[in-house]
Amino acid sequence: MNSHQPFFYSIFVNMNKSIVYLGLVLALIGCMQPLEKTNNKQTYLVQGSINGNFEDHIYIRFDGALDSAAVINNSFQFEGEVSSPKAFQFEFDSISTSDVFYLENDTLLFDILIDEETIDGQNFKLFETKQVSGGQTPTLKKEIETYFKSFSKSKKNRDALYAKIDSLIKKYPNHDYLGKVLSQIAMEQNLLFNDIRMLYSNLDVDELNPNDVAILENYQDKRKAFQIGSEIPNYELISIDSKAVEFKSHLSQYTLIQFWNSWCEKCRLQNNTLKEIYKKYNFKNFEIISISLDTNQEDWVSAVMEDSTPWESYRIEKGFTGKMASDMGIIHLPQYYLVDKKGRIIEINLSTDELDTILSVLLN
Repeated sequence: MNSHQPFFYSIFVNMNKSIVYLGLVLALIGCMQPLEKTNNKQTYLVQGSINGNFEDHIYIRFDGALDSAAVINNSFQFEGEVSSPKAFQFEFDSISTSDVFYLENDTLLFDILIDEETIDGQNFKLFETKQVSGGQTPTLKKEIETYFKSFSKSKKNRDALYAKIDSLIKKYPNHDYLGKVLSQIAMEQNLLFNDIRMLYSNLDVDELNPNDVAILENYQDKRKAFQIGSEIPNYELISIDSKAVEFKSHLSQYTLIQFWNSWCEKCRLQNNTLKEIYKKYNFKNFEIISISLDTNQEDWVSAVMEDSTPWESYRIEKGFTGKMASDMGIIHLPQYYLVDKKGRIIEINLSTDELDTILSVLLN
């Protein structure tokens, strides 16, 4: 500062600099605030024809609300707005509903066939509902259903599935159906905990079915404690001779935990391949432990004897509702966990080829 400039001049200059700086900071903070949601209403028109004897009104239920439309000359029409594609069902009477369909920004055409059947002297109406045309959801559902027809659990397929669902969520971030799909993928453990969490964060949760959101969040809360690197606690199991056994008492250097039951055909078919892997690596401190979720001891013992598996087999008391299965969120079978001698999870749901590869690295 020039020694001839007044003292108050320097204060004035510094104050101006501070104001400019504060303005820049506030502008940056403003840019970081979440953007307000735009009003993106979708106008739907649901039209349909009814073939058969029907009352004078038909109903649809969505978002917890019930809407009605008059049936005139065996035809009906609903119209309204939704903020995003929403699941709905036709309600025909106190016990009969249709499959789930989706309201969206289009004209949706339906054909409803009514038939009657007599059972034990009582007449019952049967309702068959078909979506004839309209909307993007039928195409989306077919794409996902076709994809899963050839899907099997493996690390490789897990990566491909993540990319597939990620691309669909980016295309339809507020679609009710994708919330349901992600919930199912989580419960079947087709993806890992962090994968589900990342995909979930990209969905517009406010637009999803609250029940699907609650199921997904509750399930993920369970899965949080059983990620790769987590240690499985020492649960109590039941042996073939009905004795209590501690889960960790038979762990080897590396152990494959197989969750299965007697009526899981896929589980039992894979036992033949697992026998080859067991024979190849068992002498190198590799073990397999089968944990059944059968509630019937006789069914379980019969299946073990029939399959002639050479490894240890145990059962969770109370099956799917037993403590180990409930804690770990074991809902879909089979499930495979590769663990070390302390019960720490190394990998989840590898294919048998991937298991063979990783064991060759770990044990050689």
